[in-house]
This record gives sequence, C-alpha cells and structure tokens, in this order.
Amino acid sequence: MAYIQYRKTKKGILVARIQVSGKDPETGEFKVYPKNIQNDEGLTEAKFKKKITILAAEFENEVANAYKDQMAYIHTGVLTFSQLAQEWISSINAHQSHNYYLRATDVTNIFNDYLKTVGLDKRPISDIRVRDVQLFINSFDKGYTKGKPIAKLKKPLPGKVNFRELDREKIITRCSSYGMNNEDKNILLSTAKAICDRYGLKFNSYFEEVTERVPYSPETIKGYRRILRTLFNEAVRYEWITKNPVCATKIGATKGNITMRPIEEKEVFSIKETQEFIKMLDSLPEEYIHRKIPVKIMLLCGLRTAEVCGLRWSDIDLEKGIINVNRNRLTSRERGVYEKEPKSKTSKRSVPIPAPLLEDLKKYYKWFEIADTNFAKKLNQYYLTCTIYRTPIYPQSLRQWLVSIEEKHGFKHISCHGLRHTYCSILLSQNVPIQTVSRYMGHSDSTVTLQVYAHFIPDTQEKVIDALDKLF
Repeated sequence: MAYIQYRKTKKGILVARIQVSGKDPETGEFKVYPKNIQNDEGLTEAKFKKKITILAAEFENEVANAYKDQMAYIHTGVLTFSQLAQEWISSINAHQSHNYYLRATDVTNIFNDYLKTVGLDKRPISDIRVRDVQLFINSFDKGYTKGKPIAKLKKPLPGKVNFRELDREKIITRCSSYGMNNEDKNILLSTAKAICDRYGLKFNSYFEEVTERVPYSPETIKGYRRILRTLFNEAVRYEWITKNPVCATKIGATKGNITMRPIEEKEVFSIKETQEFIKMLDSLPEEYIHRKIPVKIMLLCGLRTAEVCGLRWSDIDLEKGIINVNRNRLTSRERGVYEKEPKSKTSKRSVPIPAPLLEDLKKYYKWFEIADTNFAKKLNQYYLTCTIYRTPIYPQSLRQWLVSIEEKHGFKHISCHGLRHTYCSILLSQNVPIQTVSRYMGHSDSTVTLQVYAHFIPDTQEKVIDALDKLF
C-alpha cells in the first residue's frame, strides 16, 4: 500500500511525496521507494489528490514489477548531481537573470567534471561529502590559464621557413610574421605546432610552451560556492540529503567563511558629496529631466539599476509618496532586453519617496503628459527610465548617463550600484534602524546589511557607557 504525504512549498504549490515499500531487485531486501510530484499544472487540490492516487497505484505496480522481473534498476527519486543540476538550471532560467543562468551553468559543468575525476559523477547526490566539495573549492587556488595557450620562440627559425607560404596557407598572417624570428616572441601554441608540422621541425627545439596562470579572485570563488550551496539546498528540500555539504566548507585556510564583502568608503558618496551631487542634478537644464530622475531614484531610494529600468508609472504612488518595486528590466547577449521578477521575495517591496524627489516626480509626470494627452490612462505602458522620446532605454545606457554626468561636472566615479550603497550608508550613519534599512534595500535578511555596511553605523561606545553609568 502506497503512503502519500502532502505539503506546500514557500510559493504555495502543493507537493505530494509517495512512498512505496517493496523488495530490492538485486538483494531481495525490503526497502522504501520515494517519489515527489509537484502540482506544476495548477490543478485544484481535489483534482491533484485524485491524480496522485492514480500515480501512487502505478508507482506501486512499478516497484512490484521491478522485483518480479529481476530488474537491476528502478528510479528511487535520489538523483545524481548532473541530473539535479539540469532540473535546477531549467527552473532558474525563468526566475533569475540570464547572466546568473549562464554562470550557474558554467559552475555546475565545472563541478560535474570534477566529480568525474573522483568517480562521483554517477553516484547519488547523497554520496557527495563535505571533503569532496572542499577539495573542489581548494582547486581554485591554482588559478586559471589566461587566454589561449601560447608558445615562446627559443631561437630563430631555420631559413626553410617561408612566411609568405605560411600566409598563403593561412597558418599565420603576413603582418604577424614581422619580428617573428625575435627571441622570446610569443605566438599561439596551435600556430607554433602548425609551423613545426609544416616544415618538419621539432617543437621542443624551437619553442617552449608557456602557461600564464592567473589567480581566481576571492569574490569569484565565493560566487561559485554560493551557486553550489543554492543547488544543494534543493536536494535538502527534496529530502534527498539531510545536510548541505557546501555549508561546512571554507574559502581560504584562515579567512573564515565570509561570503559578503564590506563596501569601502571610496565606493560611495559622503553626505557632503551627496549634497553637492544632488545640487548639481537640480541645476541641470529641463531637457535632461529624463536622465536626472532615474539617477535620483537610485541615490534617494536605493533601487538597483535593473529595478529602476523596470519601473513603470503604474508603480509610482504620488499620493502616498511610495515607489513599488515589481520587476527587473535586464539585458543579455543571448536574450536581448527582457523582464523578470525582482531578485528575491524581499526585493519586491515599497520604498518611501523623499519630499524633494516627490516634487521632481510630479514635474516629470507633467513632462510625459506634454507628449501624450491620454498619459493618465496609459501609466502601465510608460517606463520612468526613458529616452527624450519617452521610449524605454537600453538598460546599459543608465550607467553611461551617470558616468557622463560625473565626468562633466568633476565628481569622483561612483557606479549605479554605488548610488544604492550611498543610500544605505547614509541611512545607517543617521541611526535609522537596521531592520528598516534592510527592508527598504530589499535584502533577504538584516544580517546581509550588517555584514556589508556595519562600518557605516556610528560608534555607540559612549551611549553604552552612559547607559551602564546610570546603574550607579
């Protein structure tokens, strides 16, 4: 008899876990076979449970027939790493940015190649231990080969090497032949081997292979680790493993397991610099209003670049003075410009608008009305970040606008994300509660805010001493 257990995911999707007791086809011993089925079709609860009852009976017959026919394999619901990675990557493609999708694909492929070297690529994911993941992370200490493999010329090539022939045969170009016989000349390894094959030369007599290795930055390794941790969390959620082996790993021998980098002061505007920057923005001619407003929103509301580009006028509540963050507008080489939901659940948020910016937005609203008399009925069609023709901009243009403004008016370079950092640092320096700042920043947890921005919080040593002195 099949045992069925129902639960709901964080998104409220119903999931059924079917467990069937049967005999192992190989050993003949009794064991439990689990199977998870998610209500991806959006069925009602009653219809989904009716469907599960039928599938449970089919799964029970499948288990019984497997033993009866002495089958050597039956799907137990515990996948290999590559199988889980394929499922996870296909799911994040719809919810994460395309760049994150590509990065996740690269990391999972690299890790799966590593598993092949240790014989774990075809084993259940539950067989992967902390030490296996730690050795994988440690392998990045060796760095990576920069660019394509190259070869260095040890001595001049013999006279029979004809560069005109090599040019005609497209082994090298005519231009690259100039200075070819200079010692220590570097060329592509593949080109050096082609020259040796063409004239019957011994590669080691004239060339030596040069490997230029570049160390991975700590942030890159941390990024790889975060992706693996998220992936293994899926295995924990499906109850294929009880603990995430990535969580116990460390980056560096003595550096601890810190995944967030504190923001340095040079990456943000100080309060005085912020005041001067806003004053400069306010002095810009009216024709630049479509550039000024998005920059001000990043600085005074702490929105991410993609969030600002995704803002439509229907997201702005001028009466309550609130910006509702509902979407990201991104770009990638493969997909072009596209939209998706915010980075995380907490990224979908409402942020208060400062009074001066609210007045600017009201003027900006009228600027749109000039071009379209029916603008009030089309708020969901117009983006805030736009060209002078009121059409949505290419997301990368916002960064170019900011750089142009900073250079023209003599300000130090602060990136678009640096304006968001400035917003957070100013709030913390003015003793705004950390929970409030974290909520407006859209962080998943106030711990994230503390790890990155703690040094912007004023020193409270005197308050501590005063509070204790009152006891006496």
